[in-house]
Amino acid sequence: MASASPVHDFMLPRLTALVDEAVATGIARDVAVAVLIDLVTSPAFDTAAVDPSADSAPHTLWERTAESLVLIGDMPAKGPQAADAHDEADFVKPISPFLT
Repeated sequence: MASASPVHDFMLPRLTALVDEAVATGIARDVAVAVLIDLVTSPAFDTAAVDPSADSAPHTLWERTAESLVLIGDMPAKGPQAADAHDEADFVKPISPFLT
């Protein structure tokens, strides 16, 4: 299969031969392809991967403090209540499974 890219034409037969060799040794084709994808997208090959040592400086708008509001599903999370506080659980009556 020819393409408009000489690099594609150069790499395709080599990768195909590598996968075929892996299949000949008993490795499933989809496993060999998955491992190739994993290797190629690893930081050793993927030049677009973020370098952890080149992290950006913290921004004041993104810093969290102890007073920061925590949202869960766009709703503020409720913190622990006082021991004497009442909630809906105080008004729920347990139902016996052995009702007649």
